[in-house]
Amino acid sequence: MGTLSHNVFLVGFMGVGKTTVARRLARDLGVAAIDVDSFLQRKYGKDANQLFKQRGEKGLRRAESCAFAECCAMGPAVISCGEGIVVAPKNRGLLRNEGFTVLLESSAEGSLARVRSYKTRPLLASGCDTDKLWDDRKPLYEEVADVIVDGREKGTACVAHEITEILKAEGVYRA
Repeated sequence: MGTLSHNVFLVGFMGVGKTTVARRLARDLGVAAIDVDSFLQRKYGKDANQLFKQRGEKGLRRAESCAFAECCAMGPAVISCGEGIVVAPKNRGLLRNEGFTVLLESSAEGSLARVRSYKTRPLLASGCDTDKLWDDRKPLYEEVADVIVDGREKGTACVAHEITEILKAEGVYRA
């Protein structure tokens, strides 16, 4: 059983594997994992897609920001962030100041290929331009990242191990 000195945030484009890697990483480290999207659903009784339909994208992002701030306060933990968390400047500030942020890197095509259902992804369900979304979000992910881990053609265990080694080297995790 180890300890984290502060939160470890996993960010990246939809379908990159943030939730899966966060669960594996937390299990390997013996620490808590928090999924912001799951917390959002428990808090509001609706998933992101339902909130998007009910409140629009701005309303969803406000609810997501509130849920994210609450998740930050629960740590230190491994926190899997929704792909749109970087849109709000306030959230980017939390990512920079409240923990260590890992950008899980992939290609847009690779990420989208792993999305099981577009119906569960509000922006995809509404027919957004995924190339534009990728181009808009990529610099925001890079802005907040303390480190970038390329997850292309790697399994979950390999990515989690790579992050573990980085966290040890950075003094974020002690066994």
